Amino acid sequence: MNDFSDDVQSESSDTKHVPLILIADDDPSLRLLIKHVMYQCDFQVIEADNGLQALELAAHHKPDLIIMDAVMPEMDGFQATQKILELEGCCETPVLMATSLDDDHSVERAFLVGASDYVTKPFNWSVLKHRIKRILSAVEVERKIRHIAYHDSLTGLPNRILFTDRIAQAINRVQREGGFFALLYIDIDHFKVVNDSIGHAAGDNLLNIVATRLKELLRKSDTISRLGGDEFAVIIEGIEQVEKITTVARNILDVLQQPVQVSNKNVNVGASIGVAMYPQDGTNFGSLLKNADTAMYRAKDCGRNTFRFYAQEMSEKAMRRLDIENQLISALERDEFTLFYQPKIDLSTQKISGAEVLVRWNQPQQGLVAPCVFIPVAEETDLIIKLDQWVLKQACEQLKCWQNKGLSLDNISINISSRHLKEGGLLEYCQRIIAEAEIAPEFIEVELTESALVDNSEKARTILSQLKQLGIRIALDDFGTGYASMSYLKEFPFDTVKIDRSFISGVPHDEEDSAIIRAMIQLAQALRLNMVAEGVEVQQQLEYLVSCECQYAQGFFWSKPVPADEFEKMLKANS
Repeated sequence: MNDFSDDVQSESSDTKHVPLILIADDDPSLRLLIKHVMYQCDFQVIEADNGLQALELAAHHKPDLIIMDAVMPEMDGFQATQKILELEGCCETPVLMATSLDDDHSVERAFLVGASDYVTKPFNWSVLKHRIKRILSAVEVERKIRHIAYHDSLTGLPNRILFTDRIAQAINRVQREGGFFALLYIDIDHFKVVNDSIGHAAGDNLLNIVATRLKELLRKSDTISRLGGDEFAVIIEGIEQVEKITTVARNILDVLQQPVQVSNKNVNVGASIGVAMYPQDGTNFGSLLKNADTAMYRAKDCGRNTFRFYAQEMSEKAMRRLDIENQLISALERDEFTLFYQPKIDLSTQKISGAEVLVRWNQPQQGLVAPCVFIPVAEETDLIIKLDQWVLKQACEQLKCWQNKGLSLDNISINISSRHLKEGGLLEYCQRIIAEAEIAPEFIEVELTESALVDNSEKARTILSQLKQLGIRIALDDFGTGYASMSYLKEFPFDTVKIDRSFISGVPHDEEDSAIIRAMIQLAQALRLNMVAEGVEVQQQLEYLVSCECQYAQGFFWSKPVPADEFEKMLKANS
């Protein structure tokens, strides 16, 4: 095993290190002379008058260099050197063998037991001084190289290489002594928002603050690592009860949830944590990390700023997700998707005024796959960008086809992922597709959820304003579900607000839902926004919405989403 286990979490200190020299020699007068030379070099000194005492002092003090006499009582310098280099934390300590022995056998034996260099008595003091400085300089250079190799350059924490070794050591301890340890996988929530909105320098500053908070919170015996990006990992050992891990995870969440000031801005981030236990959740670094990562994503699915322990069903879910992702890539290539349309009804005329476009996956083996199965997977990858672009192109072409047949629609509504607001390119693509389909932009309405605006408010405002200037209509979907504030209705260029179906299901019998619906409609009227009620299923709901002067509605009361040919029949009957 590589011996870099005693590297500290971060060795970046402004305090100048003063080397500690151990002098092991049974001649007190010679020790005094050597000590005088070491003091001239501004080194610290400890002394031993035999090999056994040198072994004890080395174990306790971990000197930077040892000047070792070969011939001493109780334990000679050869034995002492060999045993010292076997000590934990001393295996790379340089030993300068200083002796009156100058035969080839003694020289060979000295280097065989691990000595770094060999000098003979009587000393040339100037040569001895410079030789010791050269050895220490070489050791310091090697230490810095080793630190760079095994530590993260930004935070100074152990990197993946060193963390892998620490995991191996923890496994060895559990196998030798029994018990367990925990691997905590920490992902900073909304870190990309900080990078995108404030800048990468602010992001780096945030990562350093996170690293500092983790070091201040956890014990020195706990290993903290930055694995890359905004991902950290922690090894927790020496805990007898699993419940203690829960306490540690909660403490980490609490300390990371505290506001952080970067670039003169207060930022709230938080974290999602996945926990895997050795040996029940994995027997090596790879399996433990994979399962902790799976648990971390489960924590994100549960609303972020929380933690979850790994369970076998998580791994099975992850495999299913990967299978769906691979199938989606093929589905886009093979054109396995199709569009369905749900009519939007003008409540004043009870006729179709528009349609919401919904994508369905016609999987060859399974048939139609529900959006709740594949949309979340597409959202986690760039597949949602390609899928949304395909939907927009097909919907615009279909609308043009209906217009050519003389069938009237005020607009079609197309759901857009929040990833477009993060990655850009939506405006240019809309311009190109609308031009190719030869339709007016005002016939297109893009729908975004409230959560998309919360995560990308500044960028979203810019992109939506550009779409509005182009002539495209903007709709806020799932209004009232609690993500965004009322002020968003004023801050963003919306044309339409869609009331979430969860409020519609209770009217008119639920007084609270009914009051909320009425207040939302009045607010929309005051702001000159169109209001669409989603999920209308029964006559009583329709009558209540009409009494509140709601303008539009959609739901199973009129029709479930249907394929284009069936919707075309509805349009013909409507006209």
